[in-house]
Amino acid sequence: MSKPLSALPHPPGRIPVLGDIRSADRRRPTQHEAELALQLGPVFQRELLGNRLIVVGGAELANQTLDERSWGRALVGPLAQLRELAGAGLFTARSKDPLWAQARRILTPGFSQSAMRVYHDAMASVADDLAAKWDASPVVDVHQDMTAATLEVIGRAGFSCRMGLLGRRDGAAEGTEQFLASLGRVLVWASESTNDVPLVGTVRELLGARRRNADIAACREFVNGIIQERLQAGDHDHTDLLGLMLETEDPETGARLPHHNVADQVLTFLAAGHETTAALMEVALYHLAADPATADRIASTGLDRTPMTYEDVVKSRQIRDYLNECLRLWPPAPGFFRVARTDQDLGGYHIPAGRGVFVLALAAQRDADVWGPDAHEFRADRFTDERITASSRKFFSPWGTGPRSCIGRQFAMHEANLLLTTLLSRFRFRLEHSDELVMRERATLRPEPFTIIATSRKS
Repeated sequence: MSKPLSALPHPPGRIPVLGDIRSADRRRPTQHEAELALQLGPVFQRELLGNRLIVVGGAELANQTLDERSWGRALVGPLAQLRELAGAGLFTARSKDPLWAQARRILTPGFSQSAMRVYHDAMASVADDLAAKWDASPVVDVHQDMTAATLEVIGRAGFSCRMGLLGRRDGAAEGTEQFLASLGRVLVWASESTNDVPLVGTVRELLGARRRNADIAACREFVNGIIQERLQAGDHDHTDLLGLMLETEDPETGARLPHHNVADQVLTFLAAGHETTAALMEVALYHLAADPATADRIASTGLDRTPMTYEDVVKSRQIRDYLNECLRLWPPAPGFFRVARTDQDLGGYHIPAGRGVFVLALAAQRDADVWGPDAHEFRADRFTDERITASSRKFFSPWGTGPRSCIGRQFAMHEANLLLTTLLSRFRFRLEHSDELVMRERATLRPEPFTIIATSRKS
């Protein structure tokens, strides 16, 4: 017989009424929960003022929640907070919202193989601009440059719009720097506010409301400017994502997306698209700079083709495997919520229908029971040695799951593959300092800024 939720393990030091307030960590909540998973087991609870969060950190149980017949998506946590920013965007819309399904149908062709071939040249132009910047200035602020590169990719490939972050400002969108500053503050708020101590968090929300509302307004003004420029140009020949959203009729309803929802989608792609890929690139560059021998070995496996074609990138399996190990160890989206469609038994505990759980990918993708005793170590060849399939015991779900999984994962992986391949073929990297990789949480997991030295392989 299944045990009740009240019997779930919990952090030590629980205080009556207040609950597990001693274990609350608003600045690094998912990393703290991953540490708790090592102590408390594959499923445990955290409680604050009577609100119970069920955390699933074991691979076997996490895989169980991926069954769409028994579990569904729950819009809780930072994503729910980000509805204030992105409204009914693909990641923040409720599944029952008809605009979500309409947008998904309209945008799905925008991530097909034929579409990726079109985007490739825009991505390659960003890679070349980034390499030119490193040639001119080999001391690299990785956070700044990955933010610039990934935002430029989204702008050029998705909206045929330069962001002006890698040199040339002519014809670039206005207000990019303000957009990034405002977006960064909103992302921090989304992460920290969902892990705040009750009452204290309410006061903090009230005090920060004016700044937050101004930041959200600035982000939406920036996005509306991109859309209005396209509409005023009257150019209907674009085959990019913005063109799809403005010109394509839903194959089921025949309707086009209303402009306010186009703004939601553009903002979603700019925010989530650049933030997650930048996080992935930063983790990859850190490990390559920390292990020059591995970087040299990968660079020696035919990465000297210039320019890189679409086929070259698709065939560069070693880079893809390397990126997957980065995603396993540090998934930019550290977890996601699932809700039981019917009563479930999860690890011997009764989960009633309608009850949500937090699937902590950050812990489940490091579960030593399935990934081995070195699960917490970065191993460059881990995915080369074994292919992870749907039937595997190893949990690997950095892009979410089900119909609400990340629509842009092919775009992100091709982009990261091309950027990394271009940089590896031209430069050797080393860390300026021997600091350990430290992750910050602001709705995503992303490294704290660090510096590398990039020297030409020709020198």
